[in-house]
Amino acid sequence: MLQNFRHQNYTEFVFGKEAENSIGKDVKRLGGHRVLIVYGQGGHIKKNGLLDQVGQKLRDEKIEVYELSGVQTNPRLSLVKRGIALCREKQIDFLVAIGGGSVVDTCKAIGVGFYYDGDVWELSKKPEDIERMLPVAVVLTYPAAGSESSTGAVITNDETDPMVKAGIGAALTRPVIAFENPELTYSLPAYLTACGVADMYVHILERYFSPVDVGSMDYLAEGMLRAVIDFGRKVMSDPMNYDNRAEIMWLGTIAHNNTVGLGRPQDWATHSLGHELSALYDTAHGATLTIVGPGWMKYVYPFCVSRFARYAREVFRIQETDDKKAAVAGIEATKDFYRDLRLPVSFREADLETGQIDYMARHAVALGGGSIGHFKQLSEEDAKQIYRLCIG
Repeated sequence: MLQNFRHQNYTEFVFGKEAENSIGKDVKRLGGHRVLIVYGQGGHIKKNGLLDQVGQKLRDEKIEVYELSGVQTNPRLSLVKRGIALCREKQIDFLVAIGGGSVVDTCKAIGVGFYYDGDVWELSKKPEDIERMLPVAVVLTYPAAGSESSTGAVITNDETDPMVKAGIGAALTRPVIAFENPELTYSLPAYLTACGVADMYVHILERYFSPVDVGSMDYLAEGMLRAVIDFGRKVMSDPMNYDNRAEIMWLGTIAHNNTVGLGRPQDWATHSLGHELSALYDTAHGATLTIVGPGWMKYVYPFCVSRFARYAREVFRIQETDDKKAAVAGIEATKDFYRDLRLPVSFREADLETGQIDYMARHAVALGGGSIGHFKQLSEEDAKQIYRLCIG
């Protein structure tokens, strides 16, 4: 049954070839006068001219432009704090993210931290204190996280030892506008493309594996999962094909803006378990999901065999009448898809050591307030068992 919900997605999308060319006029229309452009190490977008292009489009509208570079995969709290200080010093009133989820999440954290009197990290535990955010525009170059229209930002606290990864976000932390030009993704390395496809796939799974069946959401999710499999394989084999890149870019957006998550509890255990690998080993987010996801499936499927059987039949078209056999086949098909993306499906395949399993399980569950997941609530011992299934 579709449960009660409240939903507002106010992100404006400019999609297609040369989409980013209107950024100056759009940011001005949305109230921007002093803009901070945030991006990664900068080599690629400087070399291809995108950074200069975006900056010039803004300056053409008499907008003052400042820059903050250095965003890493698994974005760091220290850079967020530098950004907050810079925004306050320069009286910034608008943020522009050029990049993927790490850059967008950095902008979101800067945006909410700008108005917060305390340490921005505190907001990971007190989302109710997020009351305002500097508006964020996104020039998307890496479809994966869906952060261009989602409510959350995931930040790694590099001020702790070991580092800790946690979410910061609330309903108002969606970007106000996103420019999505699939041509900007042509030069993505195969590994990053694959990680992006895996991330959007699991974003849908986290909503699909719910303790509550919702007909409309299930049908939408199953269709999107099939689409990610189809176009994910196509974009890996033909990365310069505009249609493939466009399909993947839009799938990444709608996979995480809650289009298929309304009206029911969502799981998010796979992400919680995966974040621990990113924090300890700095593993790319998408790869952490393919490492721990199959282990989570193996552990929880006996608690709702029929759901996994449906997943196998509707997503992978597995023709098996026995529910348990179908469920197991669906899990194996999921692993095969991840391997088609050339991503690891175990600690061993990722060349990760396993001596921190007890710590990761304990920390993941502690961050979840004593348990993680909703499809099946998982304790610390459950989390340990799942990690052990992922060793390979």
